[in-house]
Amino acid sequence: MILTKATGIIMGPLSRLMGWIFNLIYNLFYGLNIYSIGFSIIVFTFIVRLLLFPINLKTTKSSKIQQYLQPEFNKITKKYKGKKDQESMMKQNKEMSDLRKKYGIKTSTGCLTALIQMPIFFSLYNVIANVPAYVGKVRVMYEPIANAIFGANNGFNIINTFVDNNRASLARLTTKIAEFSSTTDAASETGRSIINAIIDVLAKCSGTLFDQLKEVFSASPEVIQAIESNQEAIVRSNDFFGINLTEAPGFHMTRAFIIPVFCFICQYLSMKVMPMQKTGDEQQDQAQETMRKTMIFMPVMSFVFTVFAPAGLGLYWAMSALVGVLITVFTNMYYDHVDMEKLVEQQMEKAEKEREKKGNKKSFMDRMMESAYGQGGEAEHADGMSKYSSTKLKNYSSPSSYNNENQSSSAEDRTDTGKKYKAGSISARANSVRDYNNKGE
Repeated sequence: MILTKATGIIMGPLSRLMGWIFNLIYNLFYGLNIYSIGFSIIVFTFIVRLLLFPINLKTTKSSKIQQYLQPEFNKITKKYKGKKDQESMMKQNKEMSDLRKKYGIKTSTGCLTALIQMPIFFSLYNVIANVPAYVGKVRVMYEPIANAIFGANNGFNIINTFVDNNRASLARLTTKIAEFSSTTDAASETGRSIINAIIDVLAKCSGTLFDQLKEVFSASPEVIQAIESNQEAIVRSNDFFGINLTEAPGFHMTRAFIIPVFCFICQYLSMKVMPMQKTGDEQQDQAQETMRKTMIFMPVMSFVFTVFAPAGLGLYWAMSALVGVLITVFTNMYYDHVDMEKLVEQQMEKAEKEREKKGNKKSFMDRMMESAYGQGGEAEHADGMSKYSSTKLKNYSSPSSYNNENQSSSAEDRTDTGKKYKAGSISARANSVRDYNNKGE
């Protein structure tokens, strides 16, 4: 294992890809004599969000088309307004679904975008949280110190005591340091794993913790010398306008506290610039507005996260939110000036071609709809679930209200309570059973 690189079928390759991009960016800045990880995080965030831009644009396009066609959806909503029976609700869903198919609107696009972005977000988190694992030039700053600790007398007990005494500052550390001594072979697999674990500890140390580390290794001059030789380069690399990216801002009025505040503002703006579609249904619009108000929880959660997380992760989170706001604003501006009628026509042509390409192949949802409404698409009493949902207790005449004078030998012509029942229907059968019971009395 090379430090705490992510593993797994999905996270492993994705984290290595993101790590490769981040390493490339850092090396570019390094060649320009800029050694700050902070600048690399900012550029890295912009590049990744731009790579995801086509997916976001597709989601926005689908949303804008549905918003433009909202009057047609509103007609369906008004048509079934106040009808809460199962049959009406299923018909409404069917008509809504047919309208979306006609214009090629896919409701799953937003969910798909979120599912795609989720593993990417976690892979980015892995890279930012473990920069030395993915960036070679950062790793070499810590390697001499780790080698000196590995070769120090009683190094295992000293470094583990140091970690135990600073759990609050090293809360993100998950790597276990295996037992080692001066006789452990550093070139072996076990030796390399131990050195990587020590680098994990060092990478999460601020300037104050490095001073403590020198104190606990005061009997090992080679460790102190290694720290003093590399500490300046490490501090310079982790410095971003006076903010130490390895330290959590906390609830202190320091320069680092700007990051949680900036993150909250960007998350709040991203929520405000997101357009809300009017459905024409007062209850649905009110529910959407309520949901939007409850979304204030997200900026608050981001603020709390960036207060207690290392500033480097907070910087990435804040920049990601800022880029998201800019993308939303510019895409909204673009679609505000585009010819929506022409765009809808193009979308219809595209949807028609997709249907022709698929031929008679039907999706799972299509098959479910057909089972409910029948092949013709209309809900009938004799087909699917609708024939059961349409049966009402009021169609069944109780024995007490049975009138022998209205009785007929044919179930088809029965006129109990002034109503006729179709032959073979559930109501006709129920009343036939009642007739039989009455005759037997």
